[in-house]
Amino acid sequence: MIQNETMQSILARRSYKVFDGRPIEEEALETIVTAGLYAPTGMNRQPWHFTVIRSKEWLDKFGEARRALPLPPGIPKAAAAAFGDPMRNAPVMIIVSAKEGMTSMQDCCLAMENMFIAAASLGIMSGWDHATVMDLFSQDSELKKELIPEGYTVYAAAFFGYPGPNVKDRGERKGTVEYK
Repeated sequence: MIQNETMQSILARRSYKVFDGRPIEEEALETIVTAGLYAPTGMNRQPWHFTVIRSKEWLDKFGEARRALPLPPGIPKAAAAAFGDPMRNAPVMIIVSAKEGMTSMQDCCLAMENMFIAAASLGIMSGWDHATVMDLFSQDSELKKELIPEGYTVYAAAFFGYPGPNVKDRGERKGTVEYK
């Protein structure tokens, strides 16, 4: 495999469960968001809207609303503790939403992945939440009214920060690859 800076960033990226809470510098955050804006989209529609949340007040409001949701189906009760701290001490959350369209969900996922790789290249780690965030914002809630433009659907939330203590190596990636 060819090793270069891009591949090093991709291989370094992982979903973090705990961040140390240090703030992310303005220039680094701008770089992460710009990477999202340059993701590919179906027919170059660029349907997304990124809501960047840095204030403790908004992070706490999101955390409270998130904790009030029931555990998603299939999540064992033993994993409930991970859902007890939805923010994972992250100093930044970016909610990725879009206008409805044929490829909006895929476009948002591509934008989020670009942000994850850009963050990893800066030594900033990431995590994400999909199902519970969609549940939270599918309701006509006050949180949705205050954070998401009308006519937009939330597809995910990404958390960004510096890694917290006791980071475990995730090991080698496995999967099925078949060349024909």
